[in-house]
Amino acid sequence: MFCPNCGTQAEAGSICPNCGVYVPGQTGAPQATPPPMPYQQPYGQQPFGAQPGYGALPPVDDQPNVGLNLLVGFLGCLSPICGIVGLIIYLTGKDNTPNKAKAIGKATLIGVIVGFALNIVLGIALAATGGLAAFFADNSDIFGDDFYNQFQNSLALLTTLK
Repeated sequence: MFCPNCGTQAEAGSICPNCGVYVPGQTGAPQATPPPMPYQQPYGQQPFGAQPGYGALPPVDDQPNVGLNLLVGFLGCLSPICGIVGLIIYLTGKDNTPNKAKAIGKATLIGVIVGFALNIVLGIALAATGGLAAFFADNSDIFGDDFYNQFQNSLALLTTLK
C-alpha cells in the first residue's frame, strides 16, 4: 500500500516512515486505529488551588532591617529597661522571622553592653573630676583661687551635659 500523503510505500494500517501520516488499511480488512495521544494539560492551567497565589500565604521577608536594628541598639544603649523593647521584638519574631529576630537580639545585646560600659566610664570620669575638685579646693593656696573657680565652672558644665 502507498501513503496517501507522499506516495511512499508503507504497510497498511501503519504510519508512513517518510512523512508520519497514518496509512489506512484495506477496505475489506479490519483497520488498525492510530495510538491515542497522551493527555496534555493546557498551558497555564493547573487544577484549582495549585496555581501560585491561590490559598498560599505570601512569602515572609526575613531580611534584617538595619534601621530597626540601630533604633533598638540605641534604645538599649540609653537604658537596659529600653532594651526590653528589643527583647520583646526578638521573642515575638523568632518563630516567623528567625534571621530578623536574631539581628534585633544582637543589636539589643550590643546596645545594653555599650550602655553599661558608657555608664561605668562616665561614673569613673565624674568620680575622678570630683576627686580633683577636692584636691584643688584643699590646695587652693598652691594653684590659686582663680584656677579653682574655672575648674568648678567646667565641672558644673560637665554635670549638666549628663
